[in-house]
Amino acid sequence: MRVTGIGDCGVDRYVDLGEDRPGGITLNFAVNARALFASSDGVGVVTALGTDPESGLVRRAIDRLGLDSCIATIDGATSIQYIDRHSSGEKIFVRYEEGVLGGYRVGPRERAVIAASDVLVAVVYSQVEGLFQTVMDSPSRGLRAVDFGDLAGVTGGVGIVERYVDRFHVGFFGLGPSDAALIEPLERLARASGRLLVVTLGAAGSIAFNGGERSVCAAVVVPRVVDTTGAGDAFAAGFLSEYCRSRRVAESLSAGARRAAVVVQELGAFPWDG
Repeated sequence: MRVTGIGDCGVDRYVDLGEDRPGGITLNFAVNARALFASSDGVGVVTALGTDPESGLVRRAIDRLGLDSCIATIDGATSIQYIDRHSSGEKIFVRYEEGVLGGYRVGPRERAVIAASDVLVAVVYSQVEGLFQTVMDSPSRGLRAVDFGDLAGVTGGVGIVERYVDRFHVGFFGLGPSDAALIEPLERLARASGRLLVVTLGAAGSIAFNGGERSVCAAVVVPRVVDTTGAGDAFAAGFLSEYCRSRRVAESLSAGARRAAVVVQELGAFPWDG
């Protein structure tokens, strides 16, 4: 099986620590997937990196952590997410600089990787909508998943999910218990389309809408939350590692919750010693 994450591999800049770590939704997902999928499965990333010193950190992580890669090198800056942390360990988003990723689009080399993928995981947020469209326009042979995040800033909100609902099989959303105005239309869309839509709710657990069926899973309680950065990406890796084996939604939610619980007890979405 070939698992491919396509999107942002970049730098997480912790302003409270004055420290850079490799990160980004796509890299976070892929590293956790590499730990969870079978060793015989190939796990890789498709992304764009700049020509700045920060790109070297990301390249080292991709190489060291055993990921396949299709990297476009573009003159300019690698994407950087600026992060602070609350005393509770909750991630505080400061700002995001997309760098060369903002103008990146898939070409023939990337389309060949996408076509050969048994599991394709794409990401969309406002700065990469152009890239996302080219990914969705590129066919692949297996299961297709999209991380829609919290839908903040993307064109049309839930409308972007409706627009692409016939081009993916599993959608992931990182929301909160107070986001009923988003959760309710997602449930209706799952029922109408037959798609599997998975909503993570932080400490409140997760919900899956599988067509007309609803499954609920509690979060795993941990002794101490250190950093919630990448928890949703780790959840997606845990969910898909089980779902690709069994197609059982409840068990997949539990697998996602277990992986997220591991990640929030350490700094960053995966261990990194520099």
